[in-house]
Amino acid sequence: MLNVERLRILAELSRRGTLRAVAEALSFSTSAVSQQLRQLEKDVGVPLVERVGRGLVLTPQGELLAARAHVILAEVERAEADVVASTGEPRGTVTVAGFQSAAITLVPATVDDVARHHPGVDVVFRLGEPAETLPALPGAEVDVALVESYPGATLAPVPGVTTLPLLEDPLWLALSPGRLAALDTDQDPVAQLSGAGWAVEPEGTAPHAWLVELCRRRGFDPHPVCVSEDLAVQLAFVASGHAVAVLPGLTLASAPPEVVTLPLGDPAPSRTVTAAWRENAGNRRAARAVLESLQRVARDLAPPGQLSRP
Repeated sequence: MLNVERLRILAELSRRGTLRAVAEALSFSTSAVSQQLRQLEKDVGVPLVERVGRGLVLTPQGELLAARAHVILAEVERAEADVVASTGEPRGTVTVAGFQSAAITLVPATVDDVARHHPGVDVVFRLGEPAETLPALPGAEVDVALVESYPGATLAPVPGVTTLPLLEDPLWLALSPGRLAALDTDQDPVAQLSGAGWAVEPEGTAPHAWLVELCRRRGFDPHPVCVSEDLAVQLAFVASGHAVAVLPGLTLASAPPEVVTLPLGDPAPSRTVTAAWRENAGNRRAARAVLESLQRVARDLAPPGQLSRP
């Protein structure tokens, strides 16, 4: 009889492409992954992988078994979920991954809400950006991912993953009081900051692309003096007067008094905060309990004038 965990390794190899990536995802050593694959080949009696150059690729038989493995693993998770559901109250551990400002605001309040409403559910949090957390959902490393999308961009669909928009988080121009005093507030503030230093996220990220487009529509490219995915670092540069930035309301909820904000339009542009989850998860009742808490927190968290309700 085929071993489910060995099938999981083959399925992950088909998804991730390298032994190292599979080992990191499943918390195994690379040699252990290789050994389990060799044992799976003995179990089925045919080669499942072959070496091409310095890497491994699945043979046609490996591709066939990997496709079946995805179906088998999904069915195993559904069976586990049905058994847990028969006990009544949701229970189990749910791994939630999300970006920094969600980690500071949405997640702690959600953990409190889950504890009040579903004491049998434990929440474990992992920090991560959408580019890494969304692909982790099908592999069961993550049960719920909190992701962001900026105006004009949509989340790429992931097979087996369902999304639920939680809230619209308006984007604000953040600057120091000294910089604000130098602006004509009757005019477009961004257009007056072509000579300023900007705090930005790294190139290749959605926030960076959106900011560059915002500035280019005013005839300039932003000059970065701070490049960081850590929005708390950007806030520090703004508070000290060394930079200006465009930041979302969730981040500005913890801004120091040295940071002031101006709207970027009426209505204000906003990023969408979305929860994504794997529907066939073995702990799907517990995951749904966490999703319900996220929705409650998203509604209650929104301070007037900063976050719009979903």
